[in-house]
Amino acid sequence: MKRNRIAVMAFAFIASLGASAEIDEDYFRPVRPIGVDGQAAWNVRSVFFMYPPTFDFKRCDGAESYRFTVKDEGGIERTFTGKTPNVSLAPVWKDLPLSGWMDVRCEALNAQGAVIVKAGERSFWKQAPFRPGTYPKPKRSADETSKRIARYIMSLPIVKANYLSGKPVPKEMVNVTNQVFVAYPSKMGAAVVSAMAKIACGDTDEAEVALRFAEGAVKKLMSVTEPEGKALAGFPRTYEAHEGLSKYPERTVRLNSGKIMLVYPRAVANAYLDLYEVTKDDKLKAAAVKIADMYLKLQGEDGSWPLNVWIENGRSVENNRLVPVHMLGFLERTYKLTGECKYRDAADRAFAYVEKGPLKSWNWEGQFEDVSPTEPYRNLTKYDACDTAMYLVRRFPNDKRRLQEARELVRFAEDQFVCWERPMHGIKDPRCKMGTWGCESWRCPAVLEQYNCYVPIDSSAAKMISTWLAMYRATNNPLDLERARTLGEAIIRETHDNGYLPTFWMNMREDWLNCMLASASALAAFAEISGD
Repeated sequence: MKRNRIAVMAFAFIASLGASAEIDEDYFRPVRPIGVDGQAAWNVRSVFFMYPPTFDFKRCDGAESYRFTVKDEGGIERTFTGKTPNVSLAPVWKDLPLSGWMDVRCEALNAQGAVIVKAGERSFWKQAPFRPGTYPKPKRSADETSKRIARYIMSLPIVKANYLSGKPVPKEMVNVTNQVFVAYPSKMGAAVVSAMAKIACGDTDEAEVALRFAEGAVKKLMSVTEPEGKALAGFPRTYEAHEGLSKYPERTVRLNSGKIMLVYPRAVANAYLDLYEVTKDDKLKAAAVKIADMYLKLQGEDGSWPLNVWIENGRSVENNRLVPVHMLGFLERTYKLTGECKYRDAADRAFAYVEKGPLKSWNWEGQFEDVSPTEPYRNLTKYDACDTAMYLVRRFPNDKRRLQEARELVRFAEDQFVCWERPMHGIKDPRCKMGTWGCESWRCPAVLEQYNCYVPIDSSAAKMISTWLAMYRATNNPLDLERARTLGEAIIRETHDNGYLPTFWMNMREDWLNCMLASASALAAFAEISGD
């Protein structure tokens, strides 16, 4: 009885947060229910749920109804009956503890209510929902923290060596905490160019220094770009071998050095255009357009691209297709820059692919340079889902249907990847078969990256901040701004006084400078819209 009272009190607390009607509706609404409009079982590997899930339990011959039994950690069982094995757990969601492990059993019943057969079972962790006003406050502003992060990046010896010296980074400068910076030149270089371009356009003491870093990063990127006459001329390489790499990145680079991942040339081209807007250097514009033209050459009839291509001949490495939402903004930008309709046409074809592909299948595959391609639904991430949501509200600002699509994408991202409180009691549990580690030291609120790296990453929080800010601009919903604020304050608390921001919010250190810069950018955007 005590646990029941706690659950009821907790639900009452949620309902009193200031937007009770909206929270009530949101809290009991499943994310992308399975079986509705032919939706496939996207959550076959999912373990965390903040909103009442639906599962791919099997229909049984002779069944008139299905009984669901949900047992919490205290052994209390709650039951309800549904017409299909795919109904959500909403009927008992408010009666369950706010968080904890739940075991679900679904049984097929005949017309007399007797059990025919067990239709399925699952275990999952019920995530604590957002509770505004309950999280600790930081000691400095978002704007000041953003600047500190950028200054820290510019002070790093390895960054200076890579972009200002004109020479390879010395082996002795590479260690396990910073090695990814030299292993993935396109990813890191694009992040540095874009971030430094923003600083360089301002009237600050750092502007001149930032411009030097940006121009040095461009030279580095040009040095790893495929030359004229090659199959992928103009594309910068994704991987670069370097002395001093430890086993993990060295193996990744060695196995993939003959490939280019098509996520990253676009990022580099956008970075060139960011700097072009500051310097008006036509070489930057030409390099970006050259990359865009190669993408047009490689675009498939389906509107997308291979995820990876061989450098030697430009052919697909595997069957996995790029989730091309990042391409949309880049191609539209190139169209506005050149006035040539071929880029807008390519963007339209890519958007058609997104609509028919992941926006329908819900296979938001994690596509990262250090993770191998996977089968559908094995390694979901929120990144492309969030980028799609932001694209929808930007392109269709007054379209209610598109806004609803965007909202569902954001709810999916929160449901699967946002931890407002530390999950699993801080204990690794065998029921969670994700790529989690170090959960006993996770610092929350936080946002997880992908199923195969299901750990809190600073840039994942930054992505959710950017997404909720976009939703706030589109809807003026204060809960969007409050969620963005809460994660922004988490980033601020994580940032050291010298500007160092841990990539992993746990007892592990591996510094991804692109992630730090993404967080700095998100904080700057939040400061601009909130005045913090």
